[in-house]
Amino acid sequence: MVDHDYDELDQEPDEEKGVEEAYYLRALEEAVINLKLQYIMAKARVVRAERKVEAITQQADELAELLVRHLDDRVSSSSLIIGPTLLPSR
Repeated sequence: MVDHDYDELDQEPDEEKGVEEAYYLRALEEAVINLKLQYIMAKARVVRAERKVEAITQQADELAELLVRHLDDRVSSSSLIIGPTLLPSR
């Protein structure tokens, strides 16, 4: 008995379609994995950059404080030498 509704030719395109879909899905999965990896790497770069900014800001603050102290010391020592000439005349 022959089943006329089923033919091997009818099955092959569906199987090929399934294989193509599997390759397509795998390619999509790889693309998603690649994008996630790029995202993680970008976040790591951002964290490193933020840490560098914090370190540079801290160094700048420390240098500014040293400069202020140095200028204060110079002004204090200058006022001792000059003395009353710094005071406004009345």
